[in-house]
Amino acid sequence: MPSRTEQHAMHTEPMPSELIAAMAMVKRACAKASRDLAQTYPGTAQAIDMATSQITSDPRAGLHLAASVGVVQNLLPALVALSAELENSAQLQSASKSRKLSRHAAQLRSSHEAIMAALPCAHQLVMNQGTSPQVREQLAKALTCSLSLPFLGSADATLTPEDALGKLAGLHRALTSAAMALSHVGETVRELAPARQDTMQCDALAMVCRQVTDNDQALGEQANAGQLAHKLLQSIRLLTDATTVFTDYVVHGLTANRDRHALGLASSLMLATSNSLQTV
Repeated sequence: MPSRTEQHAMHTEPMPSELIAAMAMVKRACAKASRDLAQTYPGTAQAIDMATSQITSDPRAGLHLAASVGVVQNLLPALVALSAELENSAQLQSASKSRKLSRHAAQLRSSHEAIMAALPCAHQLVMNQGTSPQVREQLAKALTCSLSLPFLGSADATLTPEDALGKLAGLHRALTSAAMALSHVGETVRELAPARQDTMQCDALAMVCRQVTDNDQALGEQANAGQLAHKLLQSIRLLTDATTVFTDYVVHGLTANRDRHALGLASSLMLATSNSLQTV
């Protein structure tokens, strides 16, 4: 259980840029939800206003939203696209290399399933325990409609914000399964795409995977709210960027036979990764 000092860390530490953007999104979504619900359920307007005010003032609620958006709308589609591209490339390789690529595609699908299994915690709205179940349900439905994300009002009245943060740390552990699968993909693709540019992309992918693993280790050793926000959102963003660029500029090239030498250093994932780590 985090100490009282740790529980307030997110309020005292600078918020990651992703979390700042998420809080702005939370405020817009809650404002719309509050207006809509006040018209539909006028008898609960005051309670809804109190619930939305609590959400918009709590960065932990923004963290849930940022994690939901990052995973559902960005990371998971990137993993699906890479898995499909690996299967396409496998059809053009020798039998042994084809089996490797197909096995990696299966590993990516397994990591996708692991993340999906851990994801419901990110859709759990963080509200005061005094908020009525009716208001929780109404607000969750309104935010789901506004953001196209399956938000849930807490079904467990004993779930505290600290418990919710612990579950989000579990989501980060699931991200490491994707990092491990991606590192194996990079090792195999290095053998199939010996061009210098592709080798750099493989190195950059490995660097991202190590960063995600290091993030998870750090969270396991001394996780507080501020560290969780920083490392969870960083890992989601890095994995998404790494997977997308690797799919487009390396794995797709194995199938499309594009002129990979024409890709300049500016498009190198290593450069993009280096810039990302410097700005976090």
